[in-house]
Amino acid sequence: MIGSAAALARWIETHDDIAVIVHFRPDGDAYGSALALTAAIRALGKRAFPACDDPVEPKYRFLLGWEDFATAETMPFQPKAALGADVSDRARMGKLADVFDACPEHAVIDHHDTNEGFGEVCYVDENAASTGEIALGVIEELGLVLTPAMAVSLYTAISTDSGNFSFQSTSPGTLRAAAECLEAGVDVENVTRFLYRSRTLGKTRLIGRALSKIEMFADGRVAAIRLTKDMFRETGTASPDAHGIVNYLNEIEGVFIGILAEEQDSGTKFSLRAANGANVAQLAQKFGGGGHVAAAGISMNGEALDAAFDKVIAAAEAYAREL
Repeated sequence: MIGSAAALARWIETHDDIAVIVHFRPDGDAYGSALALTAAIRALGKRAFPACDDPVEPKYRFLLGWEDFATAETMPFQPKAALGADVSDRARMGKLADVFDACPEHAVIDHHDTNEGFGEVCYVDENAASTGEIALGVIEELGLVLTPAMAVSLYTAISTDSGNFSFQSTSPGTLRAAAECLEAGVDVENVTRFLYRSRTLGKTRLIGRALSKIEMFADGRVAAIRLTKDMFRETGTASPDAHGIVNYLNEIEGVFIGILAEEQDSGTKFSLRAANGANVAQLAQKFGGGGHVAAAGISMNGEALDAAFDKVIAAAEAYAREL
């Protein structure tokens, strides 16, 4: 662990005009943590806004305040301080890394074990299942009452990054944090419907197309899918619709590593998932990526899909045969 909830709370109390910046291609933990922290900072009478490099994914637009997310071009004011939330390193902020650097004061709250701390004040707890889990502690240190809106945001963060409380990272503290959110007014059935029980016809078709293209390697220890631009176009979907597809791979009996390779205009993006004791963060780091033991990512800019796929698969095969 780096830092503490108390230290970050004191940093928030002594700064104003704060940008709460998340990583590009945000997930539920990034969205939820940023929105809850922004609401908490505003409750202290300070100005703050959440920021990300990408449009808010439609499935998360039930969260109160999602419209407040700004990009580097649409910031409501020039921030004097920046708080990186759920960001393992500054490069994962995308264009907003320049905004982060331009601020005189910097802080970080995160739970990735690859985060070495890149702010003057850092609170990194690699044992937490989500950033939302430790953000709750910061809000409590600030002496604030958890509002229903904050609770929904934090529950979304905690639930999504713990695999709806199914990943190995789920701890008694994770469940206690979720319980606090419920006590503050979270409607579990409603939130669960938005997060896990609703999807577009296009995404459903994309899942079907993707699962029909599964490739197996390393004697069944590695499962992979290549998502092409044509597959998105033919199903009327976009990159955010690919979220979660990789998880199907680790449900295949005998698979240690699941890999989803996504063709993008800028290159190839990989989502990695681990099972049976594998460590995909270690694999991701070989290609400049990062994340958790059980879930990690890689962005290979300028690399065509097939060439990038072959490189990552070769490394995954070598690693899987050692398991």
